[in-house]
Amino acid sequence: MSNNVSDLLLDGNVAAQLLQRIFVPDITLAKIRCDSCDCVSGVGALTLDASPMGAVLKCADCESDLMRAVDTPRGLWLEMTGARCLLF
Repeated sequence: MSNNVSDLLLDGNVAAQLLQRIFVPDITLAKIRCDSCDCVSGVGALTLDASPMGAVLKCADCESDLMRAVDTPRGLWLEMTGARCLLF
């Protein structure tokens, strides 16, 4: 076992296999926990505010913004500051 903490730091490519397991499944089957009210809902049961600018998914219980998704010429952006976690 290494005694040097810097030996334990790896680049993000090492996490690719784990992240692929998280992001490949059907997102509508995932459970999401609201950071505001602690409610857990299925992503497919959330309310969607859709506009040409993107999509905002709201908590089914308190209507706080959980996720924002925007498709831009520079890439697909996902912001989840209103969600505590996703469970697949």
